Amino acid sequence: MFPFLKPPQIVDPDTASALQSTFDWALESFDSDYFANTAGLIHPSREYFPDRADNELDMARALCKRICEYAGLSQWPFTVQAPQYFEAQMPPLLGLTSQTPPQNTQEVASVQHTLEISYASAMMKKPMDLVGSMSKNIAQHYLYQSQRIPPAGPESFDAAAEIIAIAMGFGIFIANSAYTFRGSCARCYDPRANRTAALSEDEAIYTLALFCHYKKIPNKEVTPSLKNYLRGRFKKARKQLEYTNLK
Repeated sequence: MFPFLKPPQIVDPDTASALQSTFDWALESFDSDYFANTAGLIHPSREYFPDRADNELDMARALCKRICEYAGLSQWPFTVQAPQYFEAQMPPLLGLTSQTPPQNTQEVASVQHTLEISYASAMMKKPMDLVGSMSKNIAQHYLYQSQRIPPAGPESFDAAAEIIAIAMGFGIFIANSAYTFRGSCARCYDPRANRTAALSEDEAIYTLALFCHYKKIPNKEVTPSLKNYLRGRFKKARKQLEYTNLK
């Protein structure tokens, strides 16, 4: 390579290495067979989310059910609570660790407790953030139930959960909701409608590129669902991966 030709990159080499290590750790530590054989890239469209409801709680429950199906966790005892009734607390450890449905369905049927998640009512106006937030919350439960420590330590729990959500197929939602431009109208801005992100936009885009690399998904099947200004950055992330000679 000529010295004046710099390889494309959207994250520095150390960050790229850390993201790859956590992504690979997620594949090795959790259900790699599900990732290889079943997981797919989920898009923000009626094809993937055809559900309708008369009220926000029923809509949130329908979305949660749909997300769990795509994540391979439809057998897990998730329940959605309305925001006014939800109390954040440490969930019980239920001994559930797999995305593959157990042969003996009594394993799940015998579970007495549930895993509670909620939502912000304001997010109903921003379904991209809502699905991104719910998929992250579900990934957080998945990570917590495993009792595994991410490569970067316990303090990286939230970032690792987002990487797991991307590995489950929700990378478009995580990337598109990683940053929200406030705009010039303060009265139109509602911070409650925005997802709280652990990964930066570029980190989320790079991890999405990793997912698509491993799943052999071409750019043309990804970029139409990304925010306009993220499409070029995604292509740049794919090129950065090519320069790393990733297999």
